[in-house]
Amino acid sequence: MDKATHKILKQIIYSGLFLYAHIASGETYQAQPNEPLQIKISKSGLNRISNPPYKITQVTGDDSKFRLKYDEDGTNIYFMPLITIGENVEISIRNNAGITQDLELQVSDIKGKSIIIDGKTNLKLERIEKSDIAEMLRAMKDNVQGKFYVQNTKQQKLKSIGILKVEQSKIYKYKNLAGGVFEITNPTKNPITLDVSIFARSFDNVKSFYPNLSTIEPSTTITVLVVQKVAGK
Repeated sequence: MDKATHKILKQIIYSGLFLYAHIASGETYQAQPNEPLQIKISKSGLNRISNPPYKITQVTGDDSKFRLKYDEDGTNIYFMPLITIGENVEISIRNNAGITQDLELQVSDIKGKSIIIDGKTNLKLERIEKSDIAEMLRAMKDNVQGKFYVQNTKQQKLKSIGILKVEQSKIYKYKNLAGGVFEITNPTKNPITLDVSIFARSFDNVKSFYPNLSTIEPSTTITVLVVQKVAGK
């Protein structure tokens, strides 16, 4: 091995030891999508933040208060505060599954930290939510109550879709989900093709709808189903 190569290897080893020394402690937090995590971070050392099994794709906050470095693959971000000890900085991280986590970071006189925000909780919640959505759609299709709270709303009129008339007949509720059963009528003498996704986009945070496309025959009524996630839940 020549002297130049030996020197480069020594620099790599020292750099790795330096980074390890400045990220000395590790803490794991369960992801809480609906509330911020309060975490102490180091003023002088590097703070490594990861969100396994996801990759961090975006960090939002007042970038006058911190500097960031990323791993090329998004596995980790390295957070360096520019504010003084005792001050706080608020950031939001977004991962490649589109899930956002808010962080309240308190700058402290401590060693650098490895902060792991465990996203497995989100995976479990996502699976449960998908199962509940599918079950709600089945219950609405079959016109049964099942485990859901069901409210009849025949008197409720909604904005028409062009010349199509819309009436909501039922509301289904369960945890943070709300399902709407809509009766859409073609009052004309000609068939009309309805793209249900356009109708669904008039609602907030829609998780599923049925059917995707439907041709409504003259003087005929079809049933359309929409499932939303309730805002703020």
